[in-house]
Amino acid sequence: MMILVLAFGLPAAPECTFLLILAFILVGPKKLPLIARSCAKLLGELQNAKDELTREILQIPVLPKIQEPPEKKIHQSAPDNFKKEEG
Repeated sequence: MMILVLAFGLPAAPECTFLLILAFILVGPKKLPLIARSCAKLLGELQNAKDELTREILQIPVLPKIQEPPEKKIHQSAPDNFKKEEG
């Protein structure tokens, strides 16, 4: 399969434009974003499965997720020269 893709090359701008227009006509403008979102989720799940399988084969331990510290909220009052003048 990969040899076939390399033999013909990846689709260029005209082919991608044609495929987008065809998808827009066949699916419609309302369902096209939903289908694109579900395809993106599927690709993300496949990437996670590939990473998990690679870790399992190479026996690499899973790294713990780094949590960011909570942001400190700093309340500063405006300097005297920026305060509104009354009267």
